[in-house]
Amino acid sequence: MESSKRRREKSRSKLSSTQEVLYQREFKKADRAAGYKTTGIC
Repeated sequence: MESSKRRREKSRSKLSSTQEVLYQREFKKADRAAGYKTTGIC
């Protein structure tokens, strides 16, 4: 039961990380549109 739980968390983290990248791109676009200079957080 433990291993299945771990597997599920792994896939969840993978999904969230992909969403994070997409959100970062959107934020960068929004920042550029607003005229802000983006500082590299990554």
